[in-house]
Parts: sequence; structure tokens; C-alpha cells
Amino acid sequence: MPSRMLVFFISCAALAAPANPTLARADDAIAPETVVAVKAATVFIRVEGNGWATSGSGFVIAADARGALIATNHHVAIPTSAGAKQPTITVVFDSGTKTERAYTAVIAGSDTVRDLAVLRVAEVKDPPAPIAFVDPPKLVETMQVYTFGFPFGKALATDKGNPAVTVGKASISSLRTGADGELSVVQIDGNLNPGNSGGPVVDAKGRLVGVAVATIRDGQGIGLTVPAAELGRMMQGRIGRVRVILQKKADGSEKKDAPVTVRIEADLVDPVNNLRGATAHYVLVAPKTKRPEADALDKHPGSKALVLKIEKGTGSGEFTVPVAEGEVLVQVMADAGGKTTTSRVRVHPLTLKVDLSGPPPAGWKEYTPADKTFVAWLPEKPVRQADEARAITVNGQRIHISTVIGRTDDGLSYEAQSIILSPALARVPPKDLYDMFRKAIVAEMKGRLTESKEAQMGMLPGVEAVIESGNVITRARIFVSGARVFIVQVTGAVDQAAGPDGETILSAFRLPGAVAKVPNEVVTPGKEPTVIAGGNNPLFKDIAPEGGLLIGLEIGVGKFGKDDVIQAARPIYRTGGKETLGEQRGTNLTRVTILKAKDGYAVGAVTYRFGLNFDGCSLTFMKVVDGKLDPKDSYESEWVGYVGIKKTAKLGGDGTPIVGLAGRATDKQLHGLGPLFKGQEAFEPKK
Repeated sequence: MPSRMLVFFISCAALAAPANPTLARADDAIAPETVVAVKAATVFIRVEGNGWATSGSGFVIAADARGALIATNHHVAIPTSAGAKQPTITVVFDSGTKTERAYTAVIAGSDTVRDLAVLRVAEVKDPPAPIAFVDPPKLVETMQVYTFGFPFGKALATDKGNPAVTVGKASISSLRTGADGELSVVQIDGNLNPGNSGGPVVDAKGRLVGVAVATIRDGQGIGLTVPAAELGRMMQGRIGRVRVILQKKADGSEKKDAPVTVRIEADLVDPVNNLRGATAHYVLVAPKTKRPEADALDKHPGSKALVLKIEKGTGSGEFTVPVAEGEVLVQVMADAGGKTTTSRVRVHPLTLKVDLSGPPPAGWKEYTPADKTFVAWLPEKPVRQADEARAITVNGQRIHISTVIGRTDDGLSYEAQSIILSPALARVPPKDLYDMFRKAIVAEMKGRLTESKEAQMGMLPGVEAVIESGNVITRARIFVSGARVFIVQVTGAVDQAAGPDGETILSAFRLPGAVAKVPNEVVTPGKEPTVIAGGNNPLFKDIAPEGGLLIGLEIGVGKFGKDDVIQAARPIYRTGGKETLGEQRGTNLTRVTILKAKDGYAVGAVTYRFGLNFDGCSLTFMKVVDGKLDPKDSYESEWVGYVGIKKTAKLGGDGTPIVGLAGRATDKQLHGLGPLFKGQEAFEPKK
């Protein structure tokens, strides 16, 4: 990540830049009656969850006696802080006026890639005339446009109520096309601010130019707008993200020539239920075989069709591949009211994972930066490769970076880095950090985000972003662990970035010690709890209220030399829907990380890294079913604490509920820890 990209990232966390006013010609002036009509169609959107609230803008695109449809951004309707539970969405018409009225809305359709969403509101009293989007004006640079919305949300309200609409003036500064040649982003030079997101941008006649989506807050006053044509395609019904997931081999075998199950999932963006079914067409390509160049896979003689089962806006299906080698090309098609809507062709290697248990394969070497924060497998003979460790200060925020960047002889570029955040940025929630870095990479590549999916680096979860720019794609994986962010990315032609070389670079990127050669011990529950590390320090026991389960830990991280280590912990319990805290062990809480299960889940296992003391850990969360835990429905927390090479152990994992903690601690520091499983409640620490 070049330093200019970090400048963009840090700037995104700051306040919006001041507007850049432009001079309007007399014939560009918007008529007063047009202003009144667009203001009436613009709505204030409040989104509220458990302990948090945010807001944005939207506008009416259809209305009748049954209700209204509201266009906005995906990130307004489903913000990164929402988590698994859908928040409450309230749409306010005539906000800040005497005729103000509010209604609860539901999501009719959402497109994460294009950052669009459509809300449905039932039985709106006196709905305003919609803003037409099916016949947008022809756009040219310097054209005068007008923005409507609610910048800064309630901050601009004259009392404790809802704010009134703000009207702004701007001009088009750039029209950016995507890899498909279609207009993908309208860049404007004007006054978009936080809260404008989701509001309409119109021309002087009130015709929709696009949906306000973001401001690049680097002092330039540059706003980004999703074109009206994208909203039109969304309303017709289209294919959203397509995911190709390689699952456990069908026969349970680990042999290389055993079959593998391929699962295809496609998001169906369909606000008005226009789609009538979806089919995945796929082509298997053997190793060292030329990939078909057809834009439509259903016309390829070797393609096969898989009818997808549609449920809750997602089409899914599975097929079995006899041998897990080569790659698969996938394209999803759907009937949209007599017309066919088609996804782009996706390429996915048919390998379950890169084998990290041994040395790198021929032609590859293991790389570790000077600060030993990560391990990577890189080409043995690159055309060029350079590494550096540096610290930069941006807007007063000190950031430390270890980076390696290079290029293979066939033109595949790669980059891997570890970023140590400033204390202020380390307090930003991981979901928001993913979003910030993802946007920064998109801006740096001057491309378009076409897919965002989950990724895994050992026990550490993260995200992978796929960015298209012209004829090349970038695959970037982002992982957040406490105050560190790890990024690995490859850029090249589709067959390079999605092929074996790109997959090796991405999959072999990992934390030190996160390989099979590190000793690992799985411990199952016995009659008494197993305490990992701690020496002869005093034992303790902490147990949940009756009927409660352990759902997380508050962890205090301190320093041992240059390394992060766990020095304090406090259990989090849930009993009958109510959360309680156990006793804090250790007093070093200068930096606290909270690992907590989402609703309906609890801690089922703890993975440790330890020496004389308990130094690092992650939690395995499992779904609670009738008071028991389901190991088949589980997920991992982020890793906290020490990331170097030490002995590891995993306690639990068979579904036995955890009802407390046992451990060893002094007044100032937690030294050892172990879960207290159901059936071990009678354990009493020996004094």
C-alpha cells in the first residue's frame, strides 16, 4: 500500500472536506417548483440497532395506495455496525416540517457491489411524486447538478427533532466507466457530506443523475455518485455477487484425486420480484488447458447447467467434480420478465487449499519481513522485488508498515504488508476498518469493487475484495488483529490473479507460527478443568449465573518486550438473554479487545498460544441449540495477543457447553487460563 493510499484511508476517517463551489450559468438554474418536488421526494432515513444509531438520505422512486419504494445506499440501509441482526429502519417524509411523518421500512432489495438498496414502506399517507429514474439525462463534464439530502444527520436539526432537507449545487467533474464499458461512477465537484449518502443527485430539470454515495475527504471536495442507470438495472432485477465455494471432498477423503463438492451461491437483486428463476452455467477447465473466451457460457459446447434453488434472495446449488484440479468457470443467468440478466464469468481454481504443512513448492521461497510480523510464499525468481519497514504520520496518526512488493516474469504483481495502527485507529471496529481499507484499495487501483467475500488466515477471519480495472483484476485480502492490519493482494489478468500463482500468494500469507509444524494439542474436557500455563501462581474459579453460558472475553493486552501478550481477562456470560460480567483477573487494561459471540451463539472452544504464561488466544463460537452447542455451526473470533511461534493448544470443540473459567493469576496479571465446562462446576481451586 503506497503512502498516498494511506493518506486516502486516514482521510476517510476524518471530517468531510469543505465544498468546492462552482459558478452556474443562468440556463443551468433549477426552477423553484422543481426544487419543491425533489425536496418532497427526498426522505430522511434513521437506522437503529442495539446501542447504536446512524442516518442517511433516500428518495421515493415509486408510490401508490399500497405504499412507496425508497432508493438509498446499501451502506445506509445495512451499515457495517449492524452485525447479524437486521436493525430497525425508519423513513421520515417531509422531515423537519409540520407535515413530517415517519414509517418503518423493510429492505426490498440490496446490492452490496454497487452500494444500492431499495426500501419498502407500507400505506404512506399522501406520498410525494416519485423521482423518475428510467430515462436519465445525457451527462457531460462540467454539467451543473443538484444534491438533496441530510448532511450530518440530526446535527443540523433546529431542535431535538429531525433535520430539514439541504439542497446543494455541484458540477460533474468526471464520468468513469467500468471494465464492461458502462458508466460506473459519476464524480462531482461539490458539497457531499456525511448524511448525504443515499440522496438524489438531479439535473436542472429534476431528472435523476444518480445516487449520492460517498465523499473522498482529502481536502478536494470530490463526491461520488452511482449512476441512475445502475438503479434502473437493479429495479429490473439482476444477478448480484456470485460465490464459488469449494466444500469438503464428497467422500471425506484427503487424497488429491478425490472428488470435491462445488457450491454456487448467487445474490438475486430483485426489489419488485421480477426474476423468475436462476441457472448457473459452468465449464470445467483442465490444468494447462486454454480457457474458453465465450462471454456467454451457456453457448459453450462443454458447459453444464445447474438450476439454483432460490431462498431469501439467494440462489444456490451444488455439483461434484471428479478430481480437484484445474479450474471452473461459472456464469449465472436469470429470467427478468422475458429478458435475460447475466452475471460476469467467474473463474475459480479447483483446489481446496494450498498445503502449508511442508516447504514451499518448487519455484517458491518463504519470506519473512525484518519485524517478523507475517510469513509469505513468494516467487523464487521474481522480475523485481523490494521490501521496506517504515513509519509515517498522517493527520497526526502514526502508522508503522512492513511491506514487500514484487512482480513475476509473466506480469503478476503482488504485495504483502503488516500495518500497526495508531491507538486512535486501533479503537475503530474491525468491520469499519475492513470497509475503509477496501475503499482505499479500490481508489488506489482506480477500479470497481465487483465482489466482497469472507476470507481466512489460519484462525483469523477477514475479507477478500475483488476489484476490476480495465483488463486486470486485483484480489486483496484484509485481516484485522487488534492494532494490526494485514493485507495481501495480487493484480494481473483474470487467469493470473485467479490462477495457481495468485492463489498460492494469497493462501500462503499467514501469521508466524500458523503452520502445522507448530506443536498443537487438542484437549477434551475431563472431570477437572485444564489450565493452560501459569506456573504455580494462585488458582481461581469464575462461574456463570445458574443456567448461563460463556459468550466471550474482555481481554487486556500489554507488552512483553516488543510483543503483544495477554495480561488480563474478564468473562462475559449470557443467562436468559441477559449479559453479565465475571471478575476481572489482571489490571493491565491499557488496550482492551472484546471477543463476544453474536446472538444465539456461545463459546465452544478456546485456542491458546503459550509459554510460561498464557499469551494469545482466539475463541470458537458455536450455535446454541436446546442448551447444547452445535460444532457444525461455528465460527472463529479474531486472534488476540502473541502471534509468534510458541506451543498451541485447543480446549473444547466437541459441543460441551462452557459455563465459566479457571486459571492462575496474581493481583496484577493473568498468567494461565482454561474453560470450565458443564459438569466441572464442583471444581474448587486448591489453596
